[in-house]
Amino acid sequence: MVDDSTTGSVHRIGIVGAGAMGASLAALLTRARPVVLVCRNPERAAQLFRHGVEMRGLLEGSARPIVVQSVADLASVGGVGALFIATKTTAIPDVCAELKPVLTDVGESDAGPFVISYQNGIEPGREIMRLLDYERVMRMVLNYGAALREPEGVVEVGLHTPPHYIGCATDSMREECRGLARLLSASGFETEYVEDIEPQVWTKALANACMSPVAALVNASIGQVMASPSLGVVEDLLREGLSVAHAAAIELPADLGDRIMSVYRAGGDHVPSMVEDIRRGRQSEVGQLNRQILMKARELGVPTPTQETIDRLIETFDWRVYQRQASSAWDATGPNSQKEDQR
Repeated sequence: MVDDSTTGSVHRIGIVGAGAMGASLAALLTRARPVVLVCRNPERAAQLFRHGVEMRGLLEGSARPIVVQSVADLASVGGVGALFIATKTTAIPDVCAELKPVLTDVGESDAGPFVISYQNGIEPGREIMRLLDYERVMRMVLNYGAALREPEGVVEVGLHTPPHYIGCATDSMREECRGLARLLSASGFETEYVEDIEPQVWTKALANACMSPVAALVNASIGQVMASPSLGVVEDLLREGLSVAHAAAIELPADLGDRIMSVYRAGGDHVPSMVEDIRRGRQSEVGQLNRQILMKARELGVPTPTQETIDRLIETFDWRVYQRQASSAWDATGPNSQKEDQR
């Protein structure tokens, strides 16, 4: 375990979400603190009981965290000092609805745990604060990409460009935020505390919003997109996104576009999570990536025709998911229900 004097007062860590991001975080943080992983999917939980967490690629590690089924179960292990929400951004409302009634119960102290947003997009940290009506919320910006590989659920890290960043909304949490940065770094996950995390939030949001939907639409890895005619679409998306950020008075480096393109060139065979969402018929995170940029663009009067087009195309995939869910609900209760039960 890592010395408390260098990592703050957090003695136990909770992670909500056992996908690639949550599992990779567990593999890292178990080196420093006991970790409790909230996993609601029984098949994934069984996989974790059998194999633990195994992480390979540009980050390596293994762990056997405590696995529980719900956020409320965190109280049964003595509570946690820090709780990372490492689900998809689309799951934030459900997670917060489950967490809000038990916030003080699942903390190591009466004040409740620090809650850390471990997601992409511009708004998730503020959304968590609003839904929980809670100020002890921090935000991380992650510069790595990971995917689960079956059948054992091994986490494969195909993209890693440290450092990662953590920040907070209120001055009262700065020392604790610095402590978590030290804890993460001591775990082998180089993390910097920044007083203003918005530039880092926008940098990562732009990098995701300009590559992920294009890779999803052409069903390709980052390297394949970079070598294809669709690269021009990525460049147009990036140009428009930077215009929105500048209009919003976000202080970004003058060469940020070049830096993001360099990250893409290092992406190689890494497949963005949005590609996996589309392949598996899951709802994408376009609402938390491109659409948040679009909303800001409309507010500021910045034209973003390429962003608009890409958003509509990806939203069509989400529309298909909604249509399929509606059809399934009808089959479960309507005229086809008996037929479905017999399959």
